[in-house]
Amino acid sequence: MKPFLGAEITLQVGQEIMVESHSEDETKGVVFEDDGETGYFYARDFKKPDSGFVDALHIYNVQGVVDRDRPAALKILWTRDYSAAALLINLRPQAVFHFGKKCGYAPDPFPSSAADPDWTHSKMVDEIRGWFFQET
Repeated sequence: MKPFLGAEITLQVGQEIMVESHSEDETKGVVFEDDGETGYFYARDFKKPDSGFVDALHIYNVQGVVDRDRPAALKILWTRDYSAAALLINLRPQAVFHFGKKCGYAPDPFPSSAADPDWTHSKMVDEIRGWFFQET
């Protein structure tokens, strides 16, 4: 099964941008933000009061991105059941939020703790690909 495409844009690292994508039932969502200095990926639970932000993962520091002068392809993918969302930049997975497991995954999961105490962080592992790309 193919995942759902939640968003797709061309990104210029270091230019302020915010990209949002929501589940079909609009109970959860994700946001990618580049504020000109850093890139972050956020998880939102719209059932929570206030803003609903439950987790955040650091994606990059602009100054540390070697090819920041080149446009990059950003995609947000959702699993078929909207239980997880992935951020890809130039087809490379950067982070995943699994709403059922209440966990944020990244190659280097920073910050070390989630915004919501019910959520955790973990290192990205190969099996996560199966959540998005399964044999049919």
